[in-house]
Amino acid sequence: MWRVVLYARKEFPSSISETSEEAGTQKTGRVFCRILGPLQIAIDGKPVRVGRNRQLTVLAILLLNANKVVPVSTLIDAVWRSSPPATADKQIQTCVWRLRNSFTAAGGPADLIETDQGGYRIRLSDDDLDARAFEKAVRGARDLAAAGDLESALAEYQRALSLFRGQPLADLPGPLTYGIAAHWEERRFSVLEEWLDIGLAFGRHSELIGELKPLVAEYPMRERLCAQLMTALYLSQRRAEALAVYRNSRITLINKLGLEPGARLQELHQQILAGEPIDTPLIPQRRVHHTAKTPAQLPARAQDFTGRRDLLPKIASDLRGEGGARVVALTGCGGSGKTALAVQVGHDLHQYFPDGQLYADLHGQTSPVPPHEVLCGFLDALGVPEQRVPAGLAARAALFRSVSATKRLLIVLDDLAESIRYETLLPSGDSAVLCTARASPLKIPGLVEYRMGGLPADDALDLLASLVGTERVFTEVESARRIIQACGRLPLAIRAAGARLRARPHCSLRAFADRLTTHRSRIAELTIGPLDIGARLATSLDQLSPACRHLWMRLGLCHLEHLPEWAASTLSDLPAEETQRLLDILVNQHLLTVAPGDPVNGPTYTFNSLIRDHARRYGEKELGSSATEDVTHRLSHAARRWRASAGHADSHRKNEGATVHGARAV
Repeated sequence: MWRVVLYARKEFPSSISETSEEAGTQKTGRVFCRILGPLQIAIDGKPVRVGRNRQLTVLAILLLNANKVVPVSTLIDAVWRSSPPATADKQIQTCVWRLRNSFTAAGGPADLIETDQGGYRIRLSDDDLDARAFEKAVRGARDLAAAGDLESALAEYQRALSLFRGQPLADLPGPLTYGIAAHWEERRFSVLEEWLDIGLAFGRHSELIGELKPLVAEYPMRERLCAQLMTALYLSQRRAEALAVYRNSRITLINKLGLEPGARLQELHQQILAGEPIDTPLIPQRRVHHTAKTPAQLPARAQDFTGRRDLLPKIASDLRGEGGARVVALTGCGGSGKTALAVQVGHDLHQYFPDGQLYADLHGQTSPVPPHEVLCGFLDALGVPEQRVPAGLAARAALFRSVSATKRLLIVLDDLAESIRYETLLPSGDSAVLCTARASPLKIPGLVEYRMGGLPADDALDLLASLVGTERVFTEVESARRIIQACGRLPLAIRAAGARLRARPHCSLRAFADRLTTHRSRIAELTIGPLDIGARLATSLDQLSPACRHLWMRLGLCHLEHLPEWAASTLSDLPAEETQRLLDILVNQHLLTVAPGDPVNGPTYTFNSLIRDHARRYGEKELGSSATEDVTHRLSHAARRWRASAGHADSHRKNEGATVHGARAV
């Protein structure tokens, strides 16, 4: 049932034959004893035959009490229980004599078993007995985890768990071994759960699902295992399966024990049900703090990442360039996939930045993280002791530049706030910075910016297919195209649509597309758990001034596909220069897009279809039911005036042309 990967090494041979191969022909007299499975003794890697029955029982009791004197009376009780023969002590003496002969004949030390104070003692170091080696490895793993070296801690836990080969002392049935087996079974479970916690904290949730599923199926009443599987599934975007694990565990607990799940499991269930972010579990009584010498802080890449084939090589080329720090920014509206692209690029370029990758989520649209806090985390990740980190921002920035001067790092700054200056986070030396933001971070010098909108139609279709199944999408490909268009081809909205469709396996794509195009609030239909495109867009609105927000909502109520400057000026009730400034802000926030215009009439502006729906919904709610009629009336009058003015100007130009032509003729 234990599917943990086995890691063999000299101290922890996974079988006696392996020890024999490693030792070769060299005779060292080294002893290795196993009780975490069938009892086995190896000397120089070769198994030692120690007989059966009494000798095996005596050896087992000595090993269970290694380095302690075991009274003869205890050995007699273990062999004969309540009815020992009159010669029991002599027979125990004979058993010990035969064991010593077996060990010395195999090349072991003659004094491995000592006689002392009315009993016997077997002398072994921590590396000579698998049970002691197990405890030593567990202590080492916990120390590594507490120091923040999670990767080494995982390996040490795996080495410890690899020492188990089945039920302890499985070849010695009886009351004595039943209790021992139960003790070690629980001990193994406890350590396995610690290992799983570390794996989750290290971000290996997808890999651990295969380990956890059979364990939970066999032990559905172990709530910690259930919580770990629920966490791994939820963090792997398998929310429905996580909820199913809770339901099955609850049914089992009620049916077998008449109990509801514990508070921790119920709380986790509610968080997943509400689509809230959850913390990965940590080792009990320990707070894991990662301080790797070569940091690798990037989040896991999206396994179903799709599209952006035109951007990937350009961004990678800019970041790999030589000659000092490079800064690349990915900007776009909420839900356009900036973070996923940044993480994808970061993982693709891992080999180009041998000194590590630093990552910080700056929460720019909600509660921006101050630069001095980010610098503290970066310095800690690069191995700077806490007592050496200065208090002031300028001093921390200077120290960060000094530490990074000789390194080649990739620094990913996710979700920059427009209002906060993050220049202090720029490294020196041959490092690169990749940042994401809603608005262009123009304050950062030397910036190369890539503006991101919706996915190309074919890429958006591929993403939907990866979420709901290729056959289902391409059976109704036209309806699928309507869905992605209704999503504005924004990755987050497409993921929400995919989640809705996965939850409705019998719903046709045509019916869902009809619902999206006729639903009064398309944004609400494209919100499921953390996939909330409305919340992402709402944070951008919070950055707008009242005048800018008012103009954006009025533009959303227009039925024009392309919005000329004169239309915006008509609706803003402001001078043309001020209207242009507001339009620039909306474009910078990716709430409007500049479309090509003609030289005479100037540029026009367009909406992403989903953002237009959002603007219209806000406009109807905040400006009143008559707002749409008012906007239409204003634009009609303005259009007539503009056409008349344009006609007059055209006539004037023709007259001027005729006059010039006549003058030339004369």
